[in-house]
Amino acid sequence: MSPANVTSLPKEAFRKKLKTLAAAQAVPDDAFADAVYTAQSQFGIEESSFRATFGLTQGAVERWTMCKNLPQPSVRPAILEWISGQL
Repeated sequence: MSPANVTSLPKEAFRKKLKTLAAAQAVPDDAFADAVYTAQSQFGIEESSFRATFGLTQGAVERWTMCKNLPQPSVRPAILEWISGQL
């Protein structure tokens, strides 16, 4: 297995997790917060990208990662799909 394949394995596993979560009828608060945190901390998706895409205020994404002021459940799948597309 080449080094490129090894480094892409965690990304593919995370992408699969995001798609599974997004397909669920309800995304639990803790699972959503964890997905956003992982996207930022392990895969480098910047808060500014979230803000620009979703029209968020400064600090909104940080609050999401702490399970505070989470977006409405109906919006969460679209956010998770967007994250998946950024990977």
